[in-house]
Amino acid sequence: MKPLTRIRSSSATRVAPVVLLLMFAYYFTDIRDDLRLDPLGYAPTVIDAVQRNLLPVSYAVAAALGAWEARRLGRADIWQWGAVRSRYTIAAHSLAPVVVLAWLATLMPTVWALIQTGTPLNLWGFGLLVFGMVPCIAHAVIGFAMGVRVRHIAVVPVVAVVDFLAVGWSVALESPWPRHLSGLYTGKLMFGELPTATSIVAPLLLALGVATGVVLLWSSTRWRWLRTAVAGVLALASVAGAYSMVKDWSYIAPRSAGHGEMSCAGEAPRICTPTVYAQALPSLRKDVGGALHALREAGIDARPVSMTDTLAAIRYQKRSTATAWQLPLAASHATGTTRYHVARAAVRFDCAEPATGRARLVYYWVSMRVGQGDAYLRRLATEPDFTAKPRNRLKSRVGDVLAMTPEQQTSWYRQTVASACEKAT
Repeated sequence: MKPLTRIRSSSATRVAPVVLLLMFAYYFTDIRDDLRLDPLGYAPTVIDAVQRNLLPVSYAVAAALGAWEARRLGRADIWQWGAVRSRYTIAAHSLAPVVVLAWLATLMPTVWALIQTGTPLNLWGFGLLVFGMVPCIAHAVIGFAMGVRVRHIAVVPVVAVVDFLAVGWSVALESPWPRHLSGLYTGKLMFGELPTATSIVAPLLLALGVATGVVLLWSSTRWRWLRTAVAGVLALASVAGAYSMVKDWSYIAPRSAGHGEMSCAGEAPRICTPTVYAQALPSLRKDVGGALHALREAGIDARPVSMTDTLAAIRYQKRSTATAWQLPLAASHATGTTRYHVARAAVRFDCAEPATGRARLVYYWVSMRVGQGDAYLRRLATEPDFTAKPRNRLKSRVGDVLAMTPEQQTSWYRQTVASACEKAT
């Protein structure tokens, strides 16, 4: 059969308009709005947002149409051509349009999402696309094998529903391990995050191992018992191997961080933000420089070497050190509170939990020194115990300190920071 004739006669061609229309309808009614919440220009985040929603449908389409093609070939008694063309060749030709449709069902909305968000596709994003495409082949092969064994028309909807539920509902199970083997990368990928190698290998091992076992069972009639034994061992080994990798994982799959594209400017401190916010670097440098100058005049030895936006590692936040500060630079720039965050980061207590009252005094004082005391008061207003009375008392006490000489204020600051960690407080 000629390629064009094969494509025209394929079930994938007939259902493609409906499948693609449904995919785009779901994208425009649900996924598109979610993408607007992550304007960080990180391709894996955009691709993951689409795949987590649409891949269960793509897998179900691949499995169901694979079963349909096998049933159609069986009704035509096509397997008698095996002497001329192998079963594998016949199956591959029949499944090629099916797999392509399953790929397009996810790829087309993904490309549209990248265009909508203005996000360039990078190497990491391309890897995630491939990760979602490979299991489509396995699902098509498994569905095809079901169609070979069961000739009844009911096999098609049954395969579609079972496949969709097995993948889509895995995230609703109490045990976390099934979701990690479903072919979906569980847990939203945030800026700079990527799946670990094990997170990718485990579901691929299961899908490809089972699919290979199915292919062995469905091959020629020679050495049937040996092929059955090998196929069974291969499938069990794939299941056991994949399960052993993920059995101890929590509900969120492991991931590595720090892969987002960053832009930096300046020296001592060198300020780095996600590249999408690079245009804010000049303004950030001005605010940071002004805040550091004011703090040094107040007697605080604030000399960071670098300042990195906390967006660089959203889920796995790094602790600030004396020379490397982690600050919400992009967010503070948007709200005009960069000086406040710099002042807050400059305070270095010697304990993890300083006394609340004295810590508030110190934070409010440094915020006032950089001209953003109101920013700290707005932050305290979110705490239930910070009512009007504590607010007035805090303003009064810090106001008295600000009336002192610069040397007295510096001495008060150091004494208060030290006493905030005393056990007596």
